[in-house]
Amino acid sequence: MADRFELVALALPPACAPESLPAGISQFIAACWPGMSRAQLLDRARRLALRASLRVMKEAESGNAEGVRQYALVLVASDGWAELVAHVRRVVRRRGARRAKVSLPPPRDIRQGGLF
Repeated sequence: MADRFELVALALPPACAPESLPAGISQFIAACWPGMSRAQLLDRARRLALRASLRVMKEAESGNAEGVRQYALVLVASDGWAELVAHVRRVVRRRGARRAKVSLPPPRDIRQGGLF
């Protein structure tokens, strides 16, 4: 049985400034929310014409606080690429339990559209 994962947070590496990201990758980060599944994350990247690769980071680099692991999320766009740090939690699946509800994006305030 495959493990199910949910996104806790996305972060930039320390040497990367937010202003240096290509526009498509900035849109991707703005479209993500805590609690989205791995499948939703990869689907969102495909919808924005990005190629995504999610790989676990080495244990020495990856903190294991409260079951959260760090993954290297590499996004490739037509005008550049970026490597992000995705903090991901493994979702425990119980036998006989109903399927988990799909995580929906939080309601967005239109006044805060251009904050990122």
